[in-house]
Amino acid sequence: MRGSWRLGTLSGIGVYVHWSFLILPLLIGGTTILSAGPWAAAEAVIFVLAVFGCVVLHEMGHALTARQFGIGTRDITLLPIGGVARLDRMPRKPWQEFAVAVAGPAVNVVIAAVLFLGLIGYGVERMLNPADFLVRLMWTNIALVAFNMLPAFPMDGGRVLRSLLAMVVSYERATNIAAIVGQTLAVVLALAGWFVFHNIMLVLLAGFVFLAARGEAKMVNSFPQLQGVRVGELMQRTFVSLNADETLEQAASRTLFTAQHDFPVIHHGALVGMMTKPTMLQAMSAGQGSRYVGELMRRDVPTVDQNEPLRETFDRMRVGQFSSVPIAADGLLVGLLTIEQVARWIETFAATPNRAFGFGG
Repeated sequence: MRGSWRLGTLSGIGVYVHWSFLILPLLIGGTTILSAGPWAAAEAVIFVLAVFGCVVLHEMGHALTARQFGIGTRDITLLPIGGVARLDRMPRKPWQEFAVAVAGPAVNVVIAAVLFLGLIGYGVERMLNPADFLVRLMWTNIALVAFNMLPAFPMDGGRVLRSLLAMVVSYERATNIAAIVGQTLAVVLALAGWFVFHNIMLVLLAGFVFLAARGEAKMVNSFPQLQGVRVGELMQRTFVSLNADETLEQAASRTLFTAQHDFPVIHHGALVGMMTKPTMLQAMSAGQGSRYVGELMRRDVPTVDQNEPLRETFDRMRVGQFSSVPIAADGLLVGLLTIEQVARWIETFAATPNRAFGFGG
């Protein structure tokens, strides 16, 4: 995820923190130091960091369970609203999605249980102290379980509900039902946040949940339209590529007036990454036109074979947040596929009375 800094690696998975995450400890530390002094502020910041340590373990639960089903995880990124584990693809089978979704909250249950057992040794008096650091951390993990298990996308509970429904109805139908439940819950949360708790953050969170549920349903409903289609049927065969050792000024002079937004980057005849037009323009506006393309390109974009099913590629692009991917045939770069191309094809397909590729209604 752009705008993130690498913290380290756990089980081969890179852990990153987004710049916006820093707002949270700064805000909490700043408000606490004004009201309770520097020591209380330091403890508050440490507590926030401890909670997000639990969040990282939560995401590792998802990632390591997905790994058991042959699904890799690109990275884990910490945001102010929580953590995000970017899987290479979503599980194909309902029971696999159930296992991956439940694994995260299960980690928080284990953390809470360990803290409970540890606190019991100090007596009931400490357990009843709401200001105790470990007591608060235990209850926070319990709250994380309750929150994440709400039956609404993108929370784990929404995926659990979808996976259970998908065991008895179609995946698309299960998603639509789960999305409706999630949107209904989001409306309830928004009303409660506005009229009961007077909490604007709860209202904003409800809005995010509502849009996420709608987006998930829209995306999954496009899957039947992608069935049986190969990447090579939609890929863009004419495109501009860049050299890793050319400067941004040189690259911009060749690409500024093209309709293309993402450019494969070549070094000694091999594909080494992708460069986006917004990245080039942003760097040039900051006076960095003399920097090389290879310094700013994105390196983690996968190369897709032209015979790969479009549905699987679309899923990988969506989960990995790739706006485009390079397409290869026999190891050679032959095309480019963009999210916009897939979206336009889906819209055209849905509007066509006599659907192509042998699909029924």
